[in-house]
Amino acid sequence: MRKYDVTQRKQLTNCLLLAGSLFCFSLSQVNAVQPQSAVALRSQNQPVYQLTLEVMTRLRQQQDKHVGEAAMLEEMLTQRYLLEKTAGRIGQHDLFSGARRVGFDPAVASDDQLAAALRSVYQTQIEASLKALPGGSLQGKVSAEANLSAQDWQQLLGPADKLIAEYRLSNAQLAQAGQYVLLRSPLAPNGVITLADVYARQNVQGRVAIFNRDQTFVRQQAWLMLGQLYVTQWAEQQFGKAAVADLREALTTQNKVQALLALHGIGADIDSESPLISQLAQQVTPKEIQSYYRQHKSEFRRIAWISARHIRVPDQATADKVLQAARSGQDFATLARRYSIAPDALSGGDLGKILHEGQLNWLQELAMMQEPGVVSPPFRAAVGANEPAYYEILLVSQREYGFQPENSETVRYQASRAIAQQKAVQQIQRLQQDARLAAQREIRNSGART
Repeated sequence: MRKYDVTQRKQLTNCLLLAGSLFCFSLSQVNAVQPQSAVALRSQNQPVYQLTLEVMTRLRQQQDKHVGEAAMLEEMLTQRYLLEKTAGRIGQHDLFSGARRVGFDPAVASDDQLAAALRSVYQTQIEASLKALPGGSLQGKVSAEANLSAQDWQQLLGPADKLIAEYRLSNAQLAQAGQYVLLRSPLAPNGVITLADVYARQNVQGRVAIFNRDQTFVRQQAWLMLGQLYVTQWAEQQFGKAAVADLREALTTQNKVQALLALHGIGADIDSESPLISQLAQQVTPKEIQSYYRQHKSEFRRIAWISARHIRVPDQATADKVLQAARSGQDFATLARRYSIAPDALSGGDLGKILHEGQLNWLQELAMMQEPGVVSPPFRAAVGANEPAYYEILLVSQREYGFQPENSETVRYQASRAIAQQKAVQQIQRLQQDARLAAQREIRNSGART
């Protein structure tokens, strides 16, 4: 592994990207003062620290400046109770299954959020403490830095042109990556940050960068990790480890609640697949589907049939010429008789009435997607390697609408999922209300004043 000289290291560490923001370090020595952290309230024998309440409130105020600590305390306790009430109901579902596949590991996400939250709220104090310490750079806490050589990468990942089926290190590769030390620092666990540490903190894009042997990326991520460790340790010295751990747990709880709501179809990405909703959809009865269809029939509106004409030409130049003529107002059927090479040219390229049923060919499918009265651009036909290319221009003259048949698979699938989502949302909303009432009751009984 290759070491960097002092000048290179200082250039890298003077300004370090931290949790999505530019964090300029001017030193690296953690303040040794350890004041006691205040407890705002004890919930079920678990303290809610004033640090957590202050940071979470400040973060929320970035979205809604009117939110105060009292409302934030109620929300945090509500989230705790909600997870407690749903633990048995969703035990078989992994809230973070999608994140584990392509996103950041939940623990890594919590670490990142913790450092970002602390910096967001205490940026002035953190930077002031850095400037007051000797050294002028985070480099002062790094005793050694190295980069992987081409041979190191070869030993870890194999030949550079090796076909990669999955961007994941095997257990043996992880053990080997743990031997490649990128940074040595007392801030890091066990005094070192290794390639395995960097790998563990990546989403799928980051893992791809590692498999692509991106030295700059790996180096940046190692320093990013060290910067986050500095911020966390600064906070632990200022507020106590227990208070910082409580803040991290509050952020983790918030993430879990968001994932829980997504599992119930609230706030989820439109393309996401909720295993809970899929499970509930399988339990929907034909009678429920029938009722939903009749009450929401407009959701199943579709094109019933169209009338259309087409012009088939052998090359792009002719297609452009015909398109210009058609869009300038010349009669489409006349142009078809003159230029089309299709068998129906003499009939003006008449495709007749195309019904939206059965298996449509590609030209019919294409016609279904066109707006009535608008001459389409030329579409190049998908032909075999030894077949001559040709282009199609379409004009839809009429479009009529109807509805998906009540007994169709489309209706069954869409209706069952819509019903399942309704049930899931109603279920979680009831649990949210119960959790909020429990939180309000606990705050009243505790006599908390925020």
